[in-house]
Amino acid sequence: MKMGNGLAREELEQMTTGALLARLKRLRWCEDDQEWSDLTEEEVSSVSQLILFKSEDTWKTAFSEVKEVLSRREHADRKP
Repeated sequence: MKMGNGLAREELEQMTTGALLARLKRLRWCEDDQEWSDLTEEEVSSVSQLILFKSEDTWKTAFSEVKEVLSRREHADRKP
């Protein structure tokens, strides 16, 4: 099954935890909605293959998929 921004679940499963965390960080960086964005229609159209806005279904799917894969990873306790 293809995920938002072209990643399949199998691809997410094979990513390192660091790569998943980086993807999560990039998704969190997205703007809330195109309505409040300073991007022009032309700019948005030129990167239509990317996830830009949290209001998009592709963002919601990508975010929940990354969180779900991360939730099944072993967590290491941080030592001070």
